[in-house]
Amino acid sequence: MLQRIEAAIRACSAAARDRWVGQRDHHNRPQRHIGKLACLTVAIVIPGLLVQSRPSAAADSEIRIGNTMPYSGPALAYGVIGKAIAAYFNKVNAEGGINGRRINFLSYDDGYAPQRTVEMTRKLVEEDKVLLMFAGLGTAPNLAVRPYLNANKVPQLFVASGSSQWDQPHDFPWTMGFQPSYQAEAHVYAQYLLETHSRGKIAILSQDDDFGKDYVKGLKDGLGGKLPIVAEATYKVTDANVNQQIATLKASGADIFFDVTTPKFAAMAIRRAAEIGWRPDHIISTVSESVSAVMQPAGLQNAEGILSAGYYYEGEEAAAAGDPSYREWSAFMDRYLPDIPRTNGLATFGYLAAHAMVAVLKNCGDDLSRENIMKQAASLKGVRLPMLTPGITVNTSAHDYAPLEQMQMMQFTGGKWQRFGPVRSGIDPGSVSESFKTIFRYGAAKRDLANQLNANTVTLMTGSVGSTYANMGADLASVLDKGTELRILPVMGRGSVQSVADILLLRGVDAGIIRKDTLAFLERKDFANNVREQLAYVAKLFNEEMHVLAPKSITSLSELDGKTIAVDLPDGGTFVTSINVFERLGIRPHLLYIEPRLALDMLQRGDIDAIIAVEGKPLQWLSQVNDRNLHLVPVDYDKALHDDYLPAKLSAEDYPNLISGSAPVNTIAAEAVLASFNWQPGSDRHRRLSLLVEALFNNLPALQRPPYHPKWLEVAPLAPIAGWTRFKTAQDWLDRNMPAAQVLGANAQADDLQAGTTTDPKLFREFMAWRANRQKHPAAHQPPQ
Repeated sequence: MLQRIEAAIRACSAAARDRWVGQRDHHNRPQRHIGKLACLTVAIVIPGLLVQSRPSAAADSEIRIGNTMPYSGPALAYGVIGKAIAAYFNKVNAEGGINGRRINFLSYDDGYAPQRTVEMTRKLVEEDKVLLMFAGLGTAPNLAVRPYLNANKVPQLFVASGSSQWDQPHDFPWTMGFQPSYQAEAHVYAQYLLETHSRGKIAILSQDDDFGKDYVKGLKDGLGGKLPIVAEATYKVTDANVNQQIATLKASGADIFFDVTTPKFAAMAIRRAAEIGWRPDHIISTVSESVSAVMQPAGLQNAEGILSAGYYYEGEEAAAAGDPSYREWSAFMDRYLPDIPRTNGLATFGYLAAHAMVAVLKNCGDDLSRENIMKQAASLKGVRLPMLTPGITVNTSAHDYAPLEQMQMMQFTGGKWQRFGPVRSGIDPGSVSESFKTIFRYGAAKRDLANQLNANTVTLMTGSVGSTYANMGADLASVLDKGTELRILPVMGRGSVQSVADILLLRGVDAGIIRKDTLAFLERKDFANNVREQLAYVAKLFNEEMHVLAPKSITSLSELDGKTIAVDLPDGGTFVTSINVFERLGIRPHLLYIEPRLALDMLQRGDIDAIIAVEGKPLQWLSQVNDRNLHLVPVDYDKALHDDYLPAKLSAEDYPNLISGSAPVNTIAAEAVLASFNWQPGSDRHRRLSLLVEALFNNLPALQRPPYHPKWLEVAPLAPIAGWTRFKTAQDWLDRNMPAAQVLGANAQADDLQAGTTTDPKLFREFMAWRANRQKHPAAHQPPQ
């Protein structure tokens, strides 16, 4: 069949040829084997390509799907993807089609030229009346048509490119990618290198465009400065070779080579590195993993030992692994693509993408509206496609347009790829936080002490408008301000994560309210250099309860696995607590980073499945919720949570519209801490913070009375935070003012589950009352004995 089509193509005029060939771009190809994308061969039904287009987009008898691919030009190799898609759709048609309809796949050659892509896409939509565009190849070509397709509400599904720009459902709701993004892939390499090459030095070769920049950014973000990048070189797609670049990178002394090239240049780089005797640990992108298109032209002996990552089996790999899907794939290749080598992973990529497209169309039933197609594409949950690596599934939601996010490392050995190690997620929830990225990258930075606006002003980072943090900061300003002697400036922030970043780095910030589990998360993820030396804590402030608002159909936290959940902005404490709790409990929801007050309407409409808010109860916005379909989901105090959290309860007194008086809701609580930069004694900034500490401890009784926030009653200055240093002035104040027996008793109680929550605050309040009374009524002078 394909041979007849190709013969017909050669006999056609160039103009006619443009109508049916479509391919995909070298660096735009789907990840891992996307770089292998070659040339989509033709539309599925030849007559549909050669005759006048029919007027309907979704007739009773057919489903028209449009595609553009570079069947000619620099990305010609990717045409294999188009051939595989066309072949699979032919198979589906031979078996009865989709719900009784045949697929008419119209694939045009755009030569990987964005202007040509625009022309062909307009023709497909306006003249050929396609229902949707599918698997277009290349970043630049698909970016060129994205505005047009979204403006006309035409689905642009499963773009064959690893650019991170296809996962933007808010801005481009009609465009969705398919493969793991280039940045996600680079994160996987960074994880591997940090685990296995802790003393390595990295050299990078990358294509001088968005494709190369995406990979390089992903690697640098993933490494966070923990491994040195000693040399970088780029090339253009018009370059004759990369010989000079390879020589420069070798001269840097690097022993790790991160090679971000498309197939043609990957083969050149592998071969040239071997010719000049440079044998670093060599990582290539999935774009260039093809054995037939890269490894064989480079020389199998030269490619021995090269590393990469993958998310699906390539040819005989599946047979070797005993994957049951191999038999079906093998029969498909024998019948529909007999001339395509099984070592060409681009064929497998096209097979996978076509499978996913068919799954979406089947889920649409008889509703083949464009709106329903996007709805079904954004509702894929745990879909296991044949030939995917075990443990990797397709998941999407209305707020998650990245169907694939997991990969597994592999090495080229004995003429084939061999997988090793765990399936890794290329998406770390923490990576969406710009503050975490800043801490990660610049953790050892020191603050500029020079710019001081006035001698006794202390700046305190709090939280967003209406939050417990913001209320507590306002209370401090109200009680502690003493004009020129001391002025507290509470600054609205976004919560715990941003406060950590601001304390470490932002000029003029002296202290902030942060959460204990944020510190634990920093420590566990090793986000910051010397963070223990740079941060100090003043006192444990209060507990922040975890609120999980969801429909009554959800009765436990585990039922949120795979669901879409709003967890506030990425720089806040709720975000950290949520990912920390879910990781510890093995729950994997899709996280939506939006404020609870904005997410409430979405929850009530059914667009999301839950809202999480971790703040001191009662929350004003939550107290006003009166929806009989919603409730607060209990959070069990699982053993995995004991290190970072305390047990807590939510009652009808807190939320009368959501909780009955006889059935309080169990939950957990995170501990909020007043933290500061660990300024050296004798410095001016240390002096300023000392003013705040002395004023806070001396005026705590006033803060614990109305009208100030009731959470002040939970402040526990004596409670230690294991592993972290208390700010020296705070420790000195406690040493001077608290009887030694009381300090020892409080510290001993801190080992108990409830330490720092009830006994410790009560002890401190009793002491403060005794101290105030003593100051008012000093003891009478006793005569010498």
